[in-house]
Amino acid sequence: MRAGALIVVCALGIPACAAAKGGGEAKRATMDYDTAVSQLKSARTWCDGAKALAKLGDRRALAPLLAAFEVPMEGASKVCLLDALEALGAKEAARDLLARGTTAPERRIALRLMGLFPDPAHLAPLEPAAADPDPLLRRAALRAIDLQRQTPAWEALLIRLLDSTDEATRGFAIDGLARHMNPTREKALRERLAGEPLPSLRESIERSLAPRRAE
Repeated sequence: MRAGALIVVCALGIPACAAAKGGGEAKRATMDYDTAVSQLKSARTWCDGAKALAKLGDRRALAPLLAAFEVPMEGASKVCLLDALEALGAKEAARDLLARGTTAPERRIALRLMGLFPDPAHLAPLEPAAADPDPLLRRAALRAIDLQRQTPAWEALLIRLLDSTDEATRGFAIDGLARHMNPTREKALRERLAGEPLPSLRESIERSLAPRRAE
């Protein structure tokens, strides 16, 4: 049935419409894992693949779903990909993958999922990840931290990161704390200023502590 005819049939409430829609649902329900993953290669079919993978419940699908989500595709909706990731328990799986992952790519996937699906429980594993010897993993961990909710626990973590031996990590912490200044953050930044050896970071702290002009 042509697309135009199907629209008319559906508008009239004719049973053929339900049959046509049901066919799509049946196709997704019977799709195997490899077939569903192959559907993620195109924006035209990735929602069918994502829904099928969510029904299968196989967490191996987290990696290909995330890869599809990261593909630059202007105008294409990716909500179905996020829905499938959530249905597969991406939030909890990310922490497990970060703890058990034996390769850098696995751990980067975990960190990206933590950024997409914030959770207070992510902060504990993200802190050591921010001190990983691999600079790419450190950067990914900092991005994930930046996307978490700014709770008192998040603030306390950034204050601890001010003492990092890594210049980029200290700079990240300074910038994050400076966004919304309060007495606790101001105290931490002043203490860091007293011991910060790098002129560029000292300047960043001094700018954040400078009196703000009234709007």
